[in-house]
Amino acid sequence: MEAKELLDSLDVGVLAMAPDWTIAEWSAAAARITALPADRVLGRSIWIAFPAAKGTELERVLGEVLADGKPRTFLAPAGAPEVAGTVLETRVTRGPGDHLTLAFRPVHEELAPESRAAQLLSALEAERRLYLQLFNSLPTPALVLTPDGQILDANPEGAKLLGGADAAALRGRGLAEWAPASQQGMLAAALRHAVTRRQDVSLSFEFAGEPAREVRAVIVNVDPVRAAPKLVFLALDVSREILLQQRLLQADRLSQLGALVSGVAHELNNPLAAIAAFGEALALDPHQADLEESAEVIRSEAMRAGRIVQTLLDFARQRPRMQTAVDLGEIAERVLALQRSALKKARIRTTVSVPNDVPAVAGDPQELQQVMLNAVVNARQAIESTGRPGQIAIAGRSTDHHVLVTVDDTGPGVPPEILDRVFEPFFSTKAEHGTGLGLAISFGLVRGMGGRMWMQNIEGGGARLSFELPVDAGSPDAAGRAAGRPAARRLSLLVVEDEEAVRRAMALLAKRLGHEVTTVGRFAEATARLAQPGARYDALLVDVHLDEAHTGFDLFDHLRIEGQGLEQRIVFTTGDSISTQTRDALERADRPVLRKPFSLDELREMLERVAAG
Repeated sequence: MEAKELLDSLDVGVLAMAPDWTIAEWSAAAARITALPADRVLGRSIWIAFPAAKGTELERVLGEVLADGKPRTFLAPAGAPEVAGTVLETRVTRGPGDHLTLAFRPVHEELAPESRAAQLLSALEAERRLYLQLFNSLPTPALVLTPDGQILDANPEGAKLLGGADAAALRGRGLAEWAPASQQGMLAAALRHAVTRRQDVSLSFEFAGEPAREVRAVIVNVDPVRAAPKLVFLALDVSREILLQQRLLQADRLSQLGALVSGVAHELNNPLAAIAAFGEALALDPHQADLEESAEVIRSEAMRAGRIVQTLLDFARQRPRMQTAVDLGEIAERVLALQRSALKKARIRTTVSVPNDVPAVAGDPQELQQVMLNAVVNARQAIESTGRPGQIAIAGRSTDHHVLVTVDDTGPGVPPEILDRVFEPFFSTKAEHGTGLGLAISFGLVRGMGGRMWMQNIEGGGARLSFELPVDAGSPDAAGRAAGRPAARRLSLLVVEDEEAVRRAMALLAKRLGHEVTTVGRFAEATARLAQPGARYDALLVDVHLDEAHTGFDLFDHLRIEGQGLEQRIVFTTGDSISTQTRDALERADRPVLRKPFSLDELREMLERVAAG
């Protein structure tokens, strides 16, 4: 019979320990008694088999036998959770090359119940069971370590923190395996110092396929009287807390950015309004036909710049949800205008295909802009990850009382195993570069507007984000809008605007529509003009901000107190963000608002509404 077969035929467990304290042989009986198969222990530290014995009687006896070669026998609990309640009688002998042989067998049941040894062992085992119950029931991750960072035991939460299936898979491994290289020195120092003094540390734990986990931990020595102390590592996973702090900081920065944008919006939109108006007037002048193309470029670029400012203001402004008719094609163009620079840098071409017969949807313009922006940013980042040029295609089409919007990209697509998780909050495949909130927020916004959203991969490569929204029942027919036509009837207008260039531009557009226009620049001039005998105006275009002492709302209140009804002919104009105070004043006045810069068609439509009222 071969030596291995003879070893496996014995009733006692047998292991051979090499001089470096790793397990060189492991018999079949040893596997049966400890519930540890050979492939889990061979070549690994002896403490993988006896995790609770480091620093105890077993370690002392092993050291003594190595030193003097005299065999020794002792009783001790098995120590592994898999065989809780088992007491082993162990015989240790030294062989050639300083190899130790341990022969062990369970003896607890063989002791007479009334014997003093049995009573002591029972009491010891009861204490051990209590410790295990407390250790394993801790709601926070806990590890038992040696001062050099070797894991002796882990509770279920500790195993989960390190991505292990169970505690047994972690025993004998070094905690530094999960720490980044930049933190391993700090961890080693903290473990050494913890032998004599409690340590508080902050670490990042990393393992394949998962985002890094930020951990705050306390390390204490729970066995200070022994030469080989045991350290308890109590951890708190603060990854979500830190993420939320980062989001709060980001929100604060966005708030500051919003305040900055709001502050400069008036300075941008007023000159843009003048540029757009003069450009449009020049393009329509029959005597300047050779300049028509240049004038149209001036007008269109000024309007585009105005849309970008308005987009920034929409994100900066805090306001309640609204439900109105929204043109998805316009939303898509505004978002692409915001992302134009980033898309160009990433060598990404974009297309928007929303036919004119696609009706408006019922939703919140700001929220839909956020949904579209999240979709475009995700698509851009997906293409950037390939390192190649790509394309983003936005398309819209009518379905049964709904409008379906798709955003396609030529990126790598979404791994099939996570396709169902992309809308989960805080789930991200971008590591520290992602928040895991963009698609989750979009999903919630679309559902809040009565729609639905889903993600799928495109055959041949790339991903498609789709969302469907209900059609707005009262949306006007876009095909019925006539561009460039004169006003239905001639109106008498009073323009009250503090900036001369904008005042002249508004007058120019109104005269182009065939209206009679009077302009003033200050509150006092407006009240004086309105008080003149025979003064009659069909509509008043009044800037929200007039001069240092007055606003457009002061003029509204002045006319309301006079009681002649002229306040009901006011159209407010503004190039600024609408603050809470301004919004409340507009709601009280219940008058329409014309945002700068605006086009000739927008001015015509607004004046027709006022004249019809």
